[in-house]
Order: sequence, then structure tokens, then C-alpha cells
Amino acid sequence: MSARRITSGLKTFLASGMVSLSVSLSVTAASDKVQQIGGVIIPQAFSKALHDGMSIPVFIHLENSTDTQNDQRIGNAFIWLDDGILRVRRLQLEENSNNATVSEPLRKQITSLANESFSKDLKITLTNHAQLQLSLRQLLLQLVVKREALGTVLRSRSEDIGHSSVDGISSSLNYNLGVYNNQMRNGGSNTSSYISLNNVIALREHHVVLDGSLYGMGSGSQDNEMYKAMYERDFAGYRFAAGMLDTWNLQSLGPMTAVSAGKIYGASWGNQANSTVFDNTQSATPIIAFLPAAGEVHLTRDGRLMSVQNFAMGNHEVDTRGLPYGIYDIEVEVIVNGRTVGKQTQRVNKLFSQGRGVGAPLAWQFWAGSFHMDRWTESGKKTLPAKDSWVAGASASGSVSAINWAATGYSYDNNAIGETRLTLPLAKYVNVNLQNMLASDSSWSSIGSINTALPGGFSSVWVNHEKTHISNKLRRSSADNRAIGGTLNLNSLWSKLGTFNISYNIDRRYNSHYYTADYYQTLYAWAGGSLGMRTGIQRFNNGDSRANTGKYIAFDFSLPLGNWFSTGMTHQNGYTMANLAARKQFNEGSIRTLGANISRAISGDTRGDKTLSGGAYARFDSRYSSGTLNMNSGADGYVNTNLTANGSIGWQGKNIAASGRTDGNAGVIFKTGLEGDSKLSAKVNGRVFPLSGKRSYLPLSPYSRYEIELQNSKDSLDSYNIVTGRKSQLTLYPGNVAVIEPEVTQLVTVSGRLYAEDGTTLANAVINNHIGRTRTDDNGEFVMDIDKKYPTINFSHGKNQRCEAVLELGPAHGAIWMGDVICRGLASYASIQPTGEESES
Repeated sequence: MSARRITSGLKTFLASGMVSLSVSLSVTAASDKVQQIGGVIIPQAFSKALHDGMSIPVFIHLENSTDTQNDQRIGNAFIWLDDGILRVRRLQLEENSNNATVSEPLRKQITSLANESFSKDLKITLTNHAQLQLSLRQLLLQLVVKREALGTVLRSRSEDIGHSSVDGISSSLNYNLGVYNNQMRNGGSNTSSYISLNNVIALREHHVVLDGSLYGMGSGSQDNEMYKAMYERDFAGYRFAAGMLDTWNLQSLGPMTAVSAGKIYGASWGNQANSTVFDNTQSATPIIAFLPAAGEVHLTRDGRLMSVQNFAMGNHEVDTRGLPYGIYDIEVEVIVNGRTVGKQTQRVNKLFSQGRGVGAPLAWQFWAGSFHMDRWTESGKKTLPAKDSWVAGASASGSVSAINWAATGYSYDNNAIGETRLTLPLAKYVNVNLQNMLASDSSWSSIGSINTALPGGFSSVWVNHEKTHISNKLRRSSADNRAIGGTLNLNSLWSKLGTFNISYNIDRRYNSHYYTADYYQTLYAWAGGSLGMRTGIQRFNNGDSRANTGKYIAFDFSLPLGNWFSTGMTHQNGYTMANLAARKQFNEGSIRTLGANISRAISGDTRGDKTLSGGAYARFDSRYSSGTLNMNSGADGYVNTNLTANGSIGWQGKNIAASGRTDGNAGVIFKTGLEGDSKLSAKVNGRVFPLSGKRSYLPLSPYSRYEIELQNSKDSLDSYNIVTGRKSQLTLYPGNVAVIEPEVTQLVTVSGRLYAEDGTTLANAVINNHIGRTRTDDNGEFVMDIDKKYPTINFSHGKNQRCEAVLELGPAHGAIWMGDVICRGLASYASIQPTGEESES
């Protein structure tokens, strides 16, 4: 705003000077031609400039506003003088999300202006609520509007992420490994393993996905399975894919519950894309505030201030991302210059939704291909052989008000099938989900669920029901089951009470019943930890079999420094056991959790089971892999050992690095060149990740933009100067692996005393190193930062007196006292003036 005032003032000064000059010239040189427009005398030179045409800024001004402090620049206008008539040749608006905007009809009228002439008072009337007013003295054009002419600055609900930041070929590989060994009571053993690999190879926005698993490694029955081999390009809101995928992956297209296990070889096309990001954190009903001038908007709910936001003049949509989910009323208060100028109640409609969210446009996708159906068996009663067929279908999803819906229509093996899914908020605290399927062979399915959260956080209840009837063609089982459950938070009534959970499931097809109930209460809490009690019961029976009941009670001790201890009793399988468990968590190192448990039968008939059992486990999170190692000796005498490990590998060109994280199938390789145990940190969209070693790989989620900043690690004494590559902005698609290679110098703060070769101190001398300079004190002592790669201090005086000292920093970190340092090459400092003013490198 200040820059605009300076510009306007300068233009006013120049224009006024022109007017003054024109008056002076008219007195001294009557022969000069003088023109007057709108009461302003135009000098001949300025008139010539107007004949040629000139560009001037356009500012929006609210009618009846007493000043221009809140006027905002909204574009530029090109004006020119045509036979004594001043005209606007064109007016170009500039978009700025922070500025006011005009209504759409007014916008169209403004942009269509062509050679429109000004009136004698330099005005152009556009509508009953808007007009253009030219100031020749200030050389600016005002768009003077009433409130009715203003548009609303709405927040974008969607945005294309744009082109990839990685131009070369790159690849991201995620792996999941599992190995188990079962040692039997008779001395025999059984070992097997699996590894799942997901590899994405990319070139900019193009990528190929290979997803498969190897099973039974180390055993006599090895097998492998390919789940996906597919080319995909998801860009600018449209997605094309072609190749092979199994029917589990097909579920992402929409509700498709009637497709049997198998593989599809085909293609799909649609706007069900991830390259367009939808913001579903805003209220479905925009909250609009009008500000007659720059000011604040306060959002209040039930007397509690929830948000304060600043806006310029105009109609603005308030940011509701920070507000809680739900449907409720808030007070919107507008404050300008400390005074309330408007206050109204508006309703927030903010429901949690996955994917595109409320208000997103219709999403659609067409797909077709060859379908190979696997052999199918239903509980040994019904078997259908493997079979090939064609499959084709279309999927769509969208929203109407607060209702989310999805639908799919498809056909295969001479079956036509339609499926729908609805998410419907019935009231303030109730959410209903409905899913239905109907097939041409008279098969049908209906699944419904209701979730409710009662006011005050007191309790929540959920109910699920499924009824499915399958005819002879579809390879799916019939079903008839119900489930109900809930949580009763008694802490809302009294803080010393606990939380009660219960659930009940019934499967009418198999005549099975299952229910669970548990209760947790904090018995005592203090500064160093807490004591809690857990108790629960479960009961299960299948058909006419005898019910199996299990009960437990345990006391948990949470202690400082990540320690946890639990003791209790369990009754199951006809006998009672005493249990003891302990856990220790670590914030640093590869081992993050160590735990152990032991159980002993104390009453009842163990029926041949061992009276003592137990186990131990360790959860690790290393630079290259993360997972769990577990060993357990069961009451049945078997000793089970298993290992799980996860990780990822990123590659681009000559750069390859591994990580124990599996956050996504895109990422960044940091070539920091760090030695030993040195550390840096990478701040990625506000989250901080540790970096170590010469190369570090950080896997990230695709279809996202990232702001990355390298910085010193708070967990390290090392200090680094990041010369180049400190900040980066990246857009990553699947398989994109970017390489960031910063120029990093490790700094050590060195202090000591500097002497010449004869032992005289270099007092008050200016000394230099690779990155800076400092001055010694009266005793020759100095403190300065040194780049470990260039650990040399030098001093020079005049033409012939110079010396240098090479420091042995070794494994120094942070700061080091070097003691006495001899500057080699300077025989004596006694003959040099102590002021040191002429000493330089």
C-alpha cells in the first residue's frame, strides 16, 4: 500500500508540475497550444503523450468511503486522447486472492470495454452500482462501487499440482519382508517367508507400477503372484491407465463388491485423478464476511473465540480449516479500526469425507478389458472353475449438498451389475452409510451402517447390518449379519470414572454369536506416571457348539522415560493364568522398543498345556529398515519366532539410497556428504526429518507439493553452513525421486592464542580463514568459526611479513580450545605495530 501511495504522490507531483508549467508557458508564450480536459490544463507535451496512449493503474474504491487508504489495485487501463475526447481503449483486471473482487456481470462489462469515452467530469457509468472515475492529476483510474457490485473472494476447493519437478528417469521401490519359524514340541520345525515388492518407475508424470510378492521362500512350496503391472499417467485432473491389475486394486474405481478374485487386462480413462487436489477441510456452506475497509473477522462458537482472520476491503470467504467438524452455528463479527461494524450468525456444514470431498465436481471413469476369473469355492459346498470373460463398466462419484454418493455399472460373464454407495448426515451428530448391489441374475446386497456421537463427548454408538443374496452366477457368498457397539465415556460425568466399550456381532448364516466388553479406568495419576486398570470379557459360540468365554483383569503402570509395566490375570480355556508384562521405549538409536511378557497357570486344569509361557520382542527403526523381531513360547509348547521388516529404495541416475521409512512411492535423495555420525535435518512441509551419512533417502507421498529446507539438527553438536541448496520446492508424482545436493560446510568454533615463531604474541592482529576474519585481543587470543575442510588461519602485514597456521581439528564437534598456536612463516611479531590496522590477508 505504501508503494502505491509513493507512486500516486509522485504522479500527482508530476501532473501538478505539468499544470503549473502549462500556466507559466501560457503567460510567456501565448503561441503554444493549450488544452483543458475535465478542468485540468493539459500541456502540449502531456497532450502528445495522451495522443500516443498510456497505461495507468486501476484501483477499486467503495462508494461513500471517506479515504483511499483501503483502495486496492485490481488492474491496469490504457487511455488515449482521440480528437479531444479521452477514451479507455481497454481495461485488464489482475487476480489477487487477497484483494476484493467484482461481481461476474460487472467483470464481463469491464473486460469488454473498447474505446469507451469519458464524460466531461471524467466518468464512465457502468451500472447502477459501479462507475469509472479518472484522476488526471494523480494519473489513476478508480472503479467506484457500491456493495452490490462486489463479488466474493472464495477459497479454492481444488488445485492442479502442475508439472513434475523431476525431469529424469527415477524409481521408488518399497518392500515388506516377513520370516517365521515354528519349533514344535516333538523337535520338528517349520520355516517360511515372504517378500512383497512395489516398484514405480517414472519419467516426469508418466510411470509404470510393478507390484507383486514371493511366498514360501525357504520352504518346499514356493509361489509368486503379480498384483499389478500397469502404465499410468495422472495429470491435470485426468487419469489414463493400461495394463494388468487384480480385482482388489479395481475396488479403487468405485463400489465393486460383486467382482470375484482374478486379474483384468485392460485400460481405464477418467477424471478420477489425484493430480487435482481437493480441499475437503472447508465448510460445504461458505462463511462469507463483508468488510467496508481492511479489518478483522472474529469467529465465535458458544461464547468461545475460535478464529481471528485479517482481510482487505470486500466480500471474503472465511477460512474454516481450523474449525471442528460438524454442523453448527457460529457468530461472524467484523471489526474495523477496533470497532464492530457487522455481526451475524452463519451455519458451518463441515463433514469429514474421504477423497474429493463435499462440493467437488462429478468424478467419472470408464474401463474395460479381459477378465481372468480364478477358481472359486464356497465352504466346500460349491465350486466354479477358472474362466475368462470380457468386463466393461463406468464409475462416478459426487456430492449433493452434504450427501456423498458413488455409483458403478459394469458387466462380465453375461452379468449386468449396478452398485451404489451413499453417505448421508441425518442430523447434527448422526451419519448414515448405505451400500447396495443388484445383479441381472437376481443377486442383491444391502449394507447399512449408522454412526452417532452424542453431544459433550459422552458416548458414541454404531450399528452395521448386511444382507446379501447370491444366485448361481456370481462368485460371492451370501451373508446375513448384524453388529452393534458403542463407547460410554464416563469421564465426562466425573473425571475419576473410566471408559466402557461393548460390541455384539451375530452371523445368522453360520448361527454364530460374539460379544466383547471392556472397561478402563485411571486409578491414580501423579507427576511421574499413572496407574490404570483394564478389565474385559469376551464370549463366542458357533452353531450348536459350547460357548467359549474369556476374561481378564490387568493393572497398568505408566512410568517416566518410556517405561510401562502391567500385571493381571486371565481366565480362558478352563484355567486361570497370572500375567506379567513390561515395555521400555527409546527415543534414540535403532532399537525403539523392548518388551517382554510371562504367564503362569495358577488354577484349573491346563489339559496338558505348559504352566509357564512367555516371550520377548524388539521394535527397531534403523536408517535402512524398520520392523519387529518377536519370540514367543506358547502354553502349547510351541516356540514361535518371526521377523518383519519394511523399507524403501530410491534411485535416480547415479544416485541410489535406502530408508527404513515407507511413507510413499516418491521421494528425495539428499547428497549431503556427511561423515561419521554427523547429522542434518530436513524440514518438509513443516515436519522435521533427520539426515545422516553421505546420502539419505526420504520417501514421500506422490501427487503433492513440498517445500524443503535443510537446517542444523537439534540432536547434534555439529554446526553447518549450508551455502547452496538450503531451500527447494518440489512437485512429485509416483516414482519421482528428486536429488538435492547442497553445498555444506561443517563449522567448528575454534579459540586459542596465536604466537609468532619466536614466541611473541600476535596481539591485536587481523587474522583470516576460508570463510571470515577476526582480530586477536591484547594477549593474542582469538575466537572464530573454521570450515573443517579448510582448517587454516593466515596473517599478513605489508609485503614481506606473512604466516599461516594449519589447525588439527580431527573429530572436533561444535567448539574446541586449541591452546597455543604457532603461526609458521613469521619469525617475530615484535617489530609490527600492535594496532594491526594494516594487517590483512
